[in-house]
Amino acid sequence: MEIQTLLQLIGAIWAELSALLGDKWPDFEEALQGYLERLETEPDQALFVQVWILDLFSQHPPAHGRLLAEIEQQGLESYSPTTRSYTIKSPLPAVLTRLLQEEAASSTVIRYTDISCPRRAWIESPRISVVVRLAARRPAYSADARELALQEDLPVRVRIRAPGFEPLNEPEQTTAILPGADSPALVFDLRPRQVGPTHVSLDFFQGGNPAGTASVPVEIVERQVAETPAAHAAQRLSVDVGLAPPELMLYITYEHFQKPALVFELRRRGQVGRTFSPLALEGDPRAQAERLYERLTVLTRQEDPTGQAVLGERRLLPAEDVDRQLKQFGQNLWRALIPKELKDVYAAERADWRDKSLLIVSDEPYIPWELVWPYDDLAGEWEDAEPWCLSTRLARWLRRDEQGNGHEAPPAPLQLSALACLAPTDSGLKAAQAEQSILAGLVDQYQLADCSPASPTWPAVMDLLEGGDYDWLHVAAHGNFYAASPGTDSAIWLQGKRPLTPEAIVGPAIERHIRQQRPAFVFNACYTGRQGYGLTRLAGWANRLISTGAGLFLAPLWTVRDVSALAFARSFYRSFLGGETLGESVRQGRRAARAEGDPTWLAYSVYGHPNARVAWE
Repeated sequence: MEIQTLLQLIGAIWAELSALLGDKWPDFEEALQGYLERLETEPDQALFVQVWILDLFSQHPPAHGRLLAEIEQQGLESYSPTTRSYTIKSPLPAVLTRLLQEEAASSTVIRYTDISCPRRAWIESPRISVVVRLAARRPAYSADARELALQEDLPVRVRIRAPGFEPLNEPEQTTAILPGADSPALVFDLRPRQVGPTHVSLDFFQGGNPAGTASVPVEIVERQVAETPAAHAAQRLSVDVGLAPPELMLYITYEHFQKPALVFELRRRGQVGRTFSPLALEGDPRAQAERLYERLTVLTRQEDPTGQAVLGERRLLPAEDVDRQLKQFGQNLWRALIPKELKDVYAAERADWRDKSLLIVSDEPYIPWELVWPYDDLAGEWEDAEPWCLSTRLARWLRRDEQGNGHEAPPAPLQLSALACLAPTDSGLKAAQAEQSILAGLVDQYQLADCSPASPTWPAVMDLLEGGDYDWLHVAAHGNFYAASPGTDSAIWLQGKRPLTPEAIVGPAIERHIRQQRPAFVFNACYTGRQGYGLTRLAGWANRLISTGAGLFLAPLWTVRDVSALAFARSFYRSFLGGETLGESVRQGRRAARAEGDPTWLAYSVYGHPNARVAWE
């Protein structure tokens, strides 16, 4: 779209913008006027100005929506790839709609991310600068620079987080992908505040979706040092901007700088993220989580957790008491773990959050965020009827870090053409065999390839994993989790009671297939959604599979009842294969399991994009 076309569209709605934006209008007008003055004085910067103006509108949904409506009314067509221009006609081509909605299916270009950042910073320094570039050619000084697959017509947003530093300028900035050239460098100014080892993290976004994370270790020291910047190649970034981004994203960082704390950042679609004050952790999160999951497991058996722990007595509870205790679990998580500022934001917007897609990106392994059950813990004037996992279309993801945890971004389509089901016949789980029958029916109904081994023995399953002929793996079996060794002793139990542990996901054949195909893994097996810390990184099934490249991992965090697990699986597949999004399909599965009358419906944790759908080959 030519810049003149964009200006004509803005001129057509100018008189309405002040009323649409209310108290945000003065800041919006000032920013827009600045861009227009830049265009007048530097006409050769028209491409930059166009990107900046579109990004400004995307940050203000009322104005953005009105601009879209004006475009739809006038219509645009006759796009010229050579001149990159449109003429105003009718009807509106889909390519422009996708562009303005930050969901464009534009061509992919390769860029290289370089980060220049001091590795040591003097506590008395008035400022250090972190410089981020998207280079069109591999930098000569970065031999291991990673390729970045980005969309050329969309801006890239970069947000910095640096524990121990005070940001001196905007912590979130935007740059453009230029044809055949480096993008403008982004400069983040920081002032050291606390001595000690820390890290500077940079989150990348394109089209509203998370694209990846880069992290640079930095030490803040007491004595003056030479502030020599060091360049680092960022992690590979790749994002499918054809996928509608989550309407809400909540980044939860487990910080270890000075004192353990949780840091929350809320991002609304098309807006700059907001970071809240750190929430200091006084106790041991691992010990607290262990006790929480023990209590939930006992409650799943409809027994009294405290009576069993203190008195050693097994007391059955009425179903209504179980439901009430579940609600108390969730409300206590809200009360203890959500910072006050975020509670205030939610209280003002809770009606708007309902039924929205919510992606929680968390690098801590312990807390079941799905259970969070909001209520007014000050005046007692309101409480939600359901926890977040039912009031929103919730999913999780693990952000990539320097230890090799997580992945750049969840994929948009989840391929389903070859399905394997592992349901050992000696597990004693009657519903697991019914679950296998349901999966066999789906194979026939959707004409999928059945890759299930004749018997899920350990050698047969390893042959399946190494052969790589599957894109969807479903497990209906027993599972366990060991917090002391989550990577080596947590297992799903195959035929003949042979364990398959996360450490089996290793080797070139297995890893290459998962990295390239990005298959889905659904483990309907107790505890297999749990994680903990290994020697150097997160450990457990979720991190091993997602970090290797899996596009979906779905599993329960604690014990689940056989019949309820079957109800969850039946409803989930009916919804997802019927065309619903991942977030909505998991929600439908929870509701089906909830009807069975036990806590199984709360146990499931799903790692994937909440708006992902199945793709048929």
